[in-house]
Amino acid sequence: MPAIGILLPGSTLYPTIAIDFLQGVRCCLKLNGAGDIALHNMPVGYGINEAEVVAQTEKLLFTHDVDVVLAYVDHRLAQRLSPLVAAAGKLLVITNAGAHYPPTGTTYDNTLFHSLNHNLYSFMTGRLCGSVPAAKKAITATSYYDGGYQHCHAMTNAYTTAGGEIQYNFVSHYKKQEFNLNPLAAFIQNNPAANALLCLYSGDMARCFYEQIAPLQQQFDLQLYGSPMLFDNTPGDFKETNPYVREIKGYTGWLPSLDNEHNSRLTTFFQKEHNKAANLFSLQGWETALLINAFLQQQAEGDTVTGAIEYIKKEQVQSPRGQLRITDGYAVTGPAYQVTATGRLEVQVQKVVEDCTPAWNDMISQIPDTTFTTWNNTYLCI
Repeated sequence: MPAIGILLPGSTLYPTIAIDFLQGVRCCLKLNGAGDIALHNMPVGYGINEAEVVAQTEKLLFTHDVDVVLAYVDHRLAQRLSPLVAAAGKLLVITNAGAHYPPTGTTYDNTLFHSLNHNLYSFMTGRLCGSVPAAKKAITATSYYDGGYQHCHAMTNAYTTAGGEIQYNFVSHYKKQEFNLNPLAAFIQNNPAANALLCLYSGDMARCFYEQIAPLQQQFDLQLYGSPMLFDNTPGDFKETNPYVREIKGYTGWLPSLDNEHNSRLTTFFQKEHNKAANLFSLQGWETALLINAFLQQQAEGDTVTGAIEYIKKEQVQSPRGQLRITDGYAVTGPAYQVTATGRLEVQVQKVVEDCTPAWNDMISQIPDTTFTTWNNTYLCI
């Protein structure tokens, strides 16, 4: 019987992230007739302690003899985990939100890099803003936490490459009790030509941002362009589950309301199994399980790890997001949905980019060769 070893994250920002992810994995396997696959789960906290992540991986390989290691950690840990898993002749799937750039210049033949593509969608959002003639002078607005990841560079780099000019970089506090937009408000008041905001927020900070930006947007007619988590409806501890939004635009990868057969299967079956709605993290678990199940089926035909990955790459997997594509570096991408949110975070799809390969290649080609200073914890795990 095949076995999957799963390294699960912890998060105070989204406390149920590991549970939702694991439930998504189990639901997908069950619905696709693979419910007999054994799952061995290990906690890895925020993904900061590399030695702990390696030790848990070794336990999965040596004690449980798993066929696949599914690690909810950052891409950077591939340099530690991929050689270890490859030596055992197994598949490694690294999954995360995708807020950092994927590895470049190094090939890991046994590793799939599966993410929610936040970096890519932030890149596309920055380029969208830069293409608007009335938004050629912009302000970046992010939190101390969200700003520590490379999706900030992806968004601003795409914006400036499209002809935009950054006028001011605003970084808010990362605790909601101390959150305020006073410095941003002062700059906007004194610089009315800078009427576009490139916004990167998640969790509590996203809710705080929406609450305090609303009157400023009304007063100064600000155009908001947001990172993917600003369109997520996972509830927090606010009185209003969904905050009021005048208007914000951007790209994201998944919405519960997507009208396709595979998304209906996810939302319907997950609701039936757990008596709650599927969210972004249960989608992530479901989609990862689709990839792994396809891999295991192909390996059962006698294919090698690399051969099975190449087969999936060629055949392509249909997900609730849409058709998945695997790049030459074994990174997984899905469609991009250009959206507009108004009201109580009511998100409407304006345009669909089915194949993001051109945008992906543009983003990868513009990764600077300088050293980045970033947070070590996996994005959304804090």
